[in-house]
Amino acid sequence: MTIQEIDKEHQLATQSLDEAGINDAFGHISTLVDEYGRADMNDELVRLRMSYTFMLKYLEQGVMDPQRDEILSGIRQSLYTLNDQCYMGLLERVSPDVFYTRRRELGNTSLVSIVEEYRNALKELSLVQSSNAEQRDSHVILSRLHDAEALETKIFNRVWSSFPLSADDAGTLKLCINGDILPVHTRCLLIAALMLGLMKFYDESKLLILLESYSMSDEPQVQLRALTCAMLTMLAHRRRTSSSRAMHTRIAAMLDMPDFKHDVWSIQVQLARSRNTENVKHRVRDDLIPNIMKMRPDIIDKLKDKDTQIIDLSDIEANPEWQDWLDQTGITRKIEEFNAMQLEGSDVFIATFAHLKTFPFFKTLSNWFLPFYPAHSTVLENLGADKLSLAEVVQHAPYLCNSDKFSFCLSLGALPDSQRSLMSAQLEEQNAALNEARLNELPDNRKQRVSIVNSFIQDLYRFFKLFSRRREFIPVMDYEGLDMTDCLPLAQVTRDAHVLELLGALYFKNEFYDDAINCFTRLEGMDDVTDDHIYQKIGFAYQNAGKAERALTYYKRYELLHEDDAWNIRHIAACYRAIGKHDAALEYYRRAEALNPENVSLTLTIGHLLLELNRTNDALQQYFKADLLANAKHRAWRPIAWCSFLLNDYDRAIDYYDRIIHDDKPSPQDYLNLGHVLLCQGNSRQAIEAYRECLQKMGGDAHKFRAAFKDDAMELRLHGISTVDQALIPDAVCSAQQND
Repeated sequence: MTIQEIDKEHQLATQSLDEAGINDAFGHISTLVDEYGRADMNDELVRLRMSYTFMLKYLEQGVMDPQRDEILSGIRQSLYTLNDQCYMGLLERVSPDVFYTRRRELGNTSLVSIVEEYRNALKELSLVQSSNAEQRDSHVILSRLHDAEALETKIFNRVWSSFPLSADDAGTLKLCINGDILPVHTRCLLIAALMLGLMKFYDESKLLILLESYSMSDEPQVQLRALTCAMLTMLAHRRRTSSSRAMHTRIAAMLDMPDFKHDVWSIQVQLARSRNTENVKHRVRDDLIPNIMKMRPDIIDKLKDKDTQIIDLSDIEANPEWQDWLDQTGITRKIEEFNAMQLEGSDVFIATFAHLKTFPFFKTLSNWFLPFYPAHSTVLENLGADKLSLAEVVQHAPYLCNSDKFSFCLSLGALPDSQRSLMSAQLEEQNAALNEARLNELPDNRKQRVSIVNSFIQDLYRFFKLFSRRREFIPVMDYEGLDMTDCLPLAQVTRDAHVLELLGALYFKNEFYDDAINCFTRLEGMDDVTDDHIYQKIGFAYQNAGKAERALTYYKRYELLHEDDAWNIRHIAACYRAIGKHDAALEYYRRAEALNPENVSLTLTIGHLLLELNRTNDALQQYFKADLLANAKHRAWRPIAWCSFLLNDYDRAIDYYDRIIHDDKPSPQDYLNLGHVLLCQGNSRQAIEAYRECLQKMGGDAHKFRAAFKDDAMELRLHGISTVDQALIPDAVCSAQQND
């Protein structure tokens, strides 16, 4: 069989098992077993088929069996595993994927032996590091350090490429992760290795180790990484974990742990927030940074350090005039927006660091999951052993995830000493300010745990989005919604009213309306949720998702309880208008107007609706009212001018278009409309001059002008402009430009 044929049979078997089509699954798995040619797997398949056949016979005979569900679940889980084992065994022979490459390299190497070798390497490193200064040799230390790190990578590769996990390996892993025989950063790597293996093949024993590590470890880094990886596994394999009794039992036992629910919620919220990472990336890269780079050259020059040419924005405070200019241009607002995103946990630095993932360091798979620590060889080689203080500054840098800290050190290693010193000083100054702020606060265990979660999820996001061979793994961070509320083992935690409210607001803010609807509708059905505004929130989400009729259903429910809510009435009107029920929309807009008689925006909206209903005189009265209310805002001038034109009141129309041109900022459309009025008034020469102004405002785009002119053909015909004249006018307008 080819790789494509093996893939197809495996996928069909998995799909059949997902949909409880056990007989079909037997057929597909039988094909793989025959191709694999291992007698033990064939025997296992025969045993499972026999058990299933007997179960069907007992069912047909009407025999009551209270354990039938449990037996069926066991057969199904065994078939899943057998399907994966055959698939893996067949691909291991031929596939170039890194998973199978590592299996071929390490398949006969025991985990215990690698761990023992690694521990001996750590002892040797410790002896060299603890020797007195005269005997200490930095080259020897780095050599021993490289040896130890190579063995860390080997352990990682051995764990993640193991499937299924043997009982001996499981015991070794529990001892390594939950004990203190290995450094914390290595234990964190083992957690990531288990998760990465689960992103290739589901193995319940690995998932249970992750959950046990959360329960048993006394290291927050290990705990929270383990829970995050477990939750992502449940998301990636939700069909299999949802039906697992062992999983439900384990989660139930964790419910009484003091931090468990809050940790789940933190992970849930940060996963939801990670969905907006690409939008944040574009805003920083395409909006904030270009706007800062547009700063006046003279200011830029004054902000540059003479030696390094690096810009220090903190110097802006020295000159209020510069600050005023920044306020006027909107750059201050954008920087404040950036800071706000940073504070709420958004991944604001991915745009900066994405291109720094091409260093050879990131060719090694395990390095994507390595917690940053100053004694790593990459840090020492790029910053130098004498620059350990700089490494410690980087270690405590807020908002940078571990992966970006390594990227930062790698990039610093390529800089001249002067620039490196300046960047170090700036980073240290920022850290000092933040540390001083923290000293004024009480220690907050919850904030620390949230910070660990945020950093690790950002590390995971970078791996799943930027690693060169990322397509060889389940793209769990691409899952639409990253919705943990559907992972049944965790449902009683993830469907908490507080977190659903938080998630709904987060999804709505980031314009993921379907996900917001999912959260808010779950809230709607909860007995302890009594806030009637939930109907408005669901309606608002549906309305923004373009589902006006569904939105009306919920706005109407709220109206039954609060009939004079102006906001609700106005949104009902907008929904009626969106679905073409203009009379109903007008009725509700009038009700809203009665509650807010001086609302200019509402007055204008009613005018627009009346115009759509061809009630031009009534619309004009609304626009006059809006003009009185708006004072100098000029918001009603354009519709007054257009209505006057429609009513053949050309003098008033010209009067208002003249006001727009002299007292406002005229658009191409304003000159086009003025041209229409003048043309209908019989002033062809002036009309063509206005049209030429329109063309000029359009950048001389004749095609665009002709299209805009043609859009008003019906209106011009109703005002007596012949088809012939309409054909000639654009040529007369555009010919002058062509002659020029």
